[in-house]
Amino acid sequence: MTNLFMTFIVYAFIGWIWETIYCSIKAKHFVYRGFLLGPYCPVYGFGVSFVLLLVPKDSGTLLNLYFNVIVIVTIIEYIASFLLEKLFHMKLWDYSDIPFNIEGRVAVPVSLFWGVGCIFLIKVINPVVNDVIDKFIKDTDSIGPIILFILFAVDVMSTLYFSMTTKAEVEKVIDNSDKENAGIKEYRLKHLLANHNSSSSRENVLNHLSNLHKKLKHHSLSRIVKNYPNMKFTKKINNKNNTKN
Repeated sequence: MTNLFMTFIVYAFIGWIWETIYCSIKAKHFVYRGFLLGPYCPVYGFGVSFVLLLVPKDSGTLLNLYFNVIVIVTIIEYIASFLLEKLFHMKLWDYSDIPFNIEGRVAVPVSLFWGVGCIFLIKVINPVVNDVIDKFIKDTDSIGPIILFILFAVDVMSTLYFSMTTKAEVEKVIDNSDKENAGIKEYRLKHLLANHNSSSSRENVLNHLSNLHKKLKHHSLSRIVKNYPNMKFTKKINNKNNTKN
């Protein structure tokens, strides 16, 4: 179980790096990907872990392995998308514009791409990752994985509570038009964790939001735009400035 959790967390972190780099380049600014506060995207961790567990040990030819991986990855991605939407009210990807998609959750071209990636992962990357995991567990006397598990569990519970009690209030002022939830995550990291109260406290969030308009009277407009780039009113200001330029 320790090795399985470490496999999950390592690939969740690798997935976060990949998504952050890709989305930051696409958006032309840093985008903190993932729906949890920590630097990891669980869907990658779950996906890779299940692939490694479910792919037959003797899958025959490379082509057989490829098709096995495609089926497993497609099912995992669909289930993950469904659960994220139902439990956390989040839609972290949408393939509606891609041909041969199912409810925008999975798409044939994307699954084919993941299949190639997983083949490379199984044959090249995972043996190295396994060595690193074994060394980490040994060097920390198995304490390291326990600490990581506790931090991850707290993050998940905090995010679930935030989604059920507070997220709707934040969405009223955070620009979430891209449906990526990056603005909400960055807001939590920048503002909520800096407060002494719990980052999931609904009262804490509402008090902070109610004070934003008061701050407009005491701070320069340029500072507000810089400090609150994901607020809807600052988005409008930035758009007007870009249009003038």
